[in-house]
Amino acid sequence: MTDPEQYTLDEVRRRREGVRAAVDELERALAAPAAGRPKEWSARVQGQIAALRRAWAHHVNVTEAEGGLFEQVVVQAPRLDPQIQKLRKDHLSVDEALTEMAGRPAGDDPDADAAELGELALAVMGRIVRHRNQGAGLLYEAYCVDIDAAD
Repeated sequence: MTDPEQYTLDEVRRRREGVRAAVDELERALAAPAAGRPKEWSARVQGQIAALRRAWAHHVNVTEAEGGLFEQVVVQAPRLDPQIQKLRKDHLSVDEALTEMAGRPAGDDPDADAAELGELALAVMGRIVRHRNQGAGLLYEAYCVDIDAAD
C-alpha cells in the first residue's frame, strides 16, 4: 500500500468513527422516552440528525473526492467498480433521507410527529449500518485491510 493510500484509509477510518459516533448519539436520543414530552424529544432527535448529516457529509467528501478512496479502489481493483457505484447511490439516498428528516415541518399532533420521526430515523440508521458493512467489505476486498480493526 502506498503512502497516499494509507493516508486515505486513515482518513476514512476517522470519518467512519465520526459516522458511527453520530449514529450512536442518534440511537441514544431515540431510546429516550418521548411520552409526555414529544416536542422536546423531537428537538433532541433533530439535533442528533443534524450532527449525523455533518458526519455523513464528511464521509462522502473523503470517499468521493478526486483522488479519494473510491478513485483509489478503482485503480487498485477495477473489478470492484460496481460495488463502488452502489455505495455512491447509497451516499445519495442516505443524504436525501437525512435532509428530508431535518426539513420535516411540525404537524398538529406532536406525539404522531415524534413517532414518525423515530421510525424514519431508525430506518436511515439501518441503511447507514448496511452501507458501513458493505464499505468495509469493499476495502477488505481491495486492500485486505479490516478498516475498523486497523489490520
